Amino acid sequence: MRVPKLAMLAFLALATCSGEEPNDTAPGPSGMAPLASPRLLRRISLDVRGTLPSIEDLDAVEADPSRLRELASGYVNGPAFEDRFTSLLAERWHTVMDTYEVGALDYGMTTERSDEFAHAVGEEPLRLIAHVVHDNLPWSEIVTADYTMTTPLLAELWPLEPVEGAEEEGTGWKKARYTDGRPAAGVLATNGFYWRYVTNVSNKSRGRVAAISRLLLCTDILARPVVFERSQVLDPEEAIRTEPACVTCHVTVDPLAASMFGFWWTIQYNPYEMQNYHPERERLGPELLGTEPGYFGTTMGGLVDVGYYLSEDPRFSKCAAESMAEQLWHRPVGFEDYETIDTLWRSFEEGGGLPQPLLLDVLESESYQVGSFTEEATADTRAKEVPARLLTPNQQRLLFGELAGLQWTQNGFTQLENDKVGFRDLAGGVDGYTVTSPQSSPGLTWVLANKRAAQAAAYTLVARDLGQPEAAVLTVPPTARPGEAEFDAQLEALHWRLYAEHAAPEWVTETGALWTDVELTLGATEAWEAVLEMMLRDPLMVTY
Repeated sequence: MRVPKLAMLAFLALATCSGEEPNDTAPGPSGMAPLASPRLLRRISLDVRGTLPSIEDLDAVEADPSRLRELASGYVNGPAFEDRFTSLLAERWHTVMDTYEVGALDYGMTTERSDEFAHAVGEEPLRLIAHVVHDNLPWSEIVTADYTMTTPLLAELWPLEPVEGAEEEGTGWKKARYTDGRPAAGVLATNGFYWRYVTNVSNKSRGRVAAISRLLLCTDILARPVVFERSQVLDPEEAIRTEPACVTCHVTVDPLAASMFGFWWTIQYNPYEMQNYHPERERLGPELLGTEPGYFGTTMGGLVDVGYYLSEDPRFSKCAAESMAEQLWHRPVGFEDYETIDTLWRSFEEGGGLPQPLLLDVLESESYQVGSFTEEATADTRAKEVPARLLTPNQQRLLFGELAGLQWTQNGFTQLENDKVGFRDLAGGVDGYTVTSPQSSPGLTWVLANKRAAQAAAYTLVARDLGQPEAAVLTVPPTARPGEAEFDAQLEALHWRLYAEHAAPEWVTETGALWTDVELTLGATEAWEAVLEMMLRDPLMVTY
């Protein structure tokens, strides 16, 4: 596709953005002003389903802002939620990677299926969590479920059988159970979790305990300060038993690690060894670690009991509130958030631990809805809160796919969701291993990746819609010209749909002038491509 020079010059000045236009709602003493209701609905839609609200939804919430929670609930219960929520979870769980110790080639598959295989492996535990939230099941189910989620590919390779009566979801995932004797422990019994958090002879599953503690209890064991009183170098195994600084941690870590030896692989990099649970190896944990399985001082039978003890631990439900807020606020939770988190947590527990009300409560929190700062905002508030968020590669893929029908792939690899043959890291995403948090401000590679995605989406949308009787987005006749009612109405509709803001007359005039400049040289098709590319790269589009 030829790219008009004027469209190429539409560079993003995101680094200077100070936030969104505030809502009419009066800001509180915190110095934070909320987004206008349509723009807030756009943020909610992008966060929970990765796509834009319809014009009808924008009109509805503009007329009656009290419908925000109703519409948000509909998005959470809609078919697009699980795809998007899985990617949101991946930013924290880090299970979705390009490469594992075993890959598609080890199963005799072609390279073109590597991306499909890797995503299926990494998404398995996250799809289970997304399913629990979508169906509003008790949060405890993520660690006690006797099933997992699978794709046809995994069902063909791993010891899985479909759950009787389970229907395939629109995403291609469906409920299944392992047939290799592993206990019911939700995400803690999924291959996807253990393939990401591998162990070795010296670590003996302790790293897996650290991951579980961080993800499900919001307690980072590896961040604990350790002070050694002795200066001599000790044998690691001796230090674990005798050095007070080591004993303090290992007295709780090792009993939990002792419960995970059904996932102890005697031959690494072997697909048949790694895909199966090994009940006969469960007793290796107590033997190698010198302790019986236990949960923070309570003796237990093994992995079969871990999910129950986790679900009864007060830190588990509180961590659900904390982690949900942290991901949707796009910032770490600090001590100053204690009162807000405590309120979310108590409401969550009083509601029976159902995740959807918690999610909707977070969407109504001040830190989520912030769109700009007032004069009363302190320097700490300005440094902490995030009034404008940057679209992630996953959001761009879902958004451009729904809006323009763009499927940006190469040799079976999704370009915005892969780094091996793609641009996920360059576009600001998380690769699960070396990059573990999404980019929060634009950089050179982000701008270039967004530029190419916007160009491809504009080209695809125009090719699909212009002059077609069943056009979805670009409904204007090819013969319409700037200044005519149909043309200007189309620009106004695009501005409302893409940005959730009404277009100013000056913008319509200037955009019509761009269209005319390109049309005189290259024709109406290229002119619409230029306008759409410019709009898809605008700061109002790529932030939310």
